[in-house]
Amino acid sequence: MEWERQWQNGVDAVTEAFSALPQADLLKLRGLALGMLAQKEAMQDLAAKADAATHCASCGGACCVSGKYHFTAVDLLVYLATDGQLFSPRFDNGLCPYLGEPRCLIPTGYRPFNCITFNCDVIEDRLSRDELSRFYLMERELRRSYGEIRSLFPPRMMDGSLLRE
Repeated sequence: MEWERQWQNGVDAVTEAFSALPQADLLKLRGLALGMLAQKEAMQDLAAKADAATHCASCGGACCVSGKYHFTAVDLLVYLATDGQLFSPRFDNGLCPYLGEPRCLIPTGYRPFNCITFNCDVIEDRLSRDELSRFYLMERELRRSYGEIRSLFPPRMMDGSLLRE
């Protein structure tokens, strides 16, 4: 029950801050959000070239097990700015609350930074040097976009996870 309340409080606070943004900032946020969606999908496409889905299935998605704190205020802002349909976390599964049956509840372009930018050694070893360089260049650009979105709000307001220990 505590997780559900914390989730809803976080969603409400971010939605309120989003609603108060001036029109110029809303437009900037929307442009950044659309760019982030495309960037995350491109990064996932690179991982897919290494047959990530098969490798992740073989280990049971061990890196996904404890992703509770990865979904941030900025990730929620991307949903709000693009009119995305927000998922309902599963706090009853004993794993990452964003895991559903049989996969992540969050569409690829909306997934948190850590979920998109992490590749285990098995996957990285299957990418060419050029693909790996391109992946890490996109990671730096994505990090910059997260910072630009946070800068549209008062300092530290959009830092951190919606869920906290």
